Amino acid sequence: MPESSRRNRNRRGRHSPNRSRGPSSQSSSGGSKPKIRPRTWKKVRRWGLYIALTLFAAAIIASFVVQGFAGTGGGGGGTGTGDEVGQRIAAMPLIYPPSNHIPQGTDFEGTYNSTPPTSGPHWGIGWAGCGIFQEELPDEQIVHNMEHGQVIISYNLSDDAEIERLREIARGLPGRRSWMILHPYSKIAEGEVVLTAWRWLDRFQFQGEGEERIRAFYDAHRNNSGVESIPCGDFMS
Repeated sequence: MPESSRRNRNRRGRHSPNRSRGPSSQSSSGGSKPKIRPRTWKKVRRWGLYIALTLFAAAIIASFVVQGFAGTGGGGGGTGTGDEVGQRIAAMPLIYPPSNHIPQGTDFEGTYNSTPPTSGPHWGIGWAGCGIFQEELPDEQIVHNMEHGQVIISYNLSDDAEIERLREIARGLPGRRSWMILHPYSKIAEGEVVLTAWRWLDRFQFQGEGEERIRAFYDAHRNNSGVESIPCGDFMS
């Protein structure tokens, strides 16, 4: 065979596509590891960005919803100013150490130092949820609410228009679902409204008026007992 033909055949053999690369071209597990293509990584990053932006937008919207809810009588309402609005009432002594608690459903056999009470023995559990009630609530129950920071609006009214007017005022109080209870109360004079908070009291004849007085008392004393701060919305009976 001519030398030039031999060289050409050897050259073709070296560059043949079917030439074996040997066992070293494969992994020890018998196959090559799968790799994530660049295009797949782009999709992953893009979807991750979409999810992050969606969660961020949802958080912003939720914050506005919560603020709007608080502004229309929902949760929140902040802490009272602490201004001396109303009459300061001395705290009752500790009759049942360590917390003046009595069993739920039982009556305090002594006498409170104000009507309605502003401190003293109360149920250890089963305090009232905030709201506008049509029935009278026990003293022993709502004294615990005042200890938590709630403001109680008690009334003895017979005129339906006056009762509805009082309810309208109550509905407009900020954070009322956390810090306000309105209920009828038979132990005060006819036509009277009494505002109570922990160690504070204010009473007046209503006659459809008194919104500014109610708001001033509520704004001073809500969530301001100095003992506990527990909104109704978190612990309802």
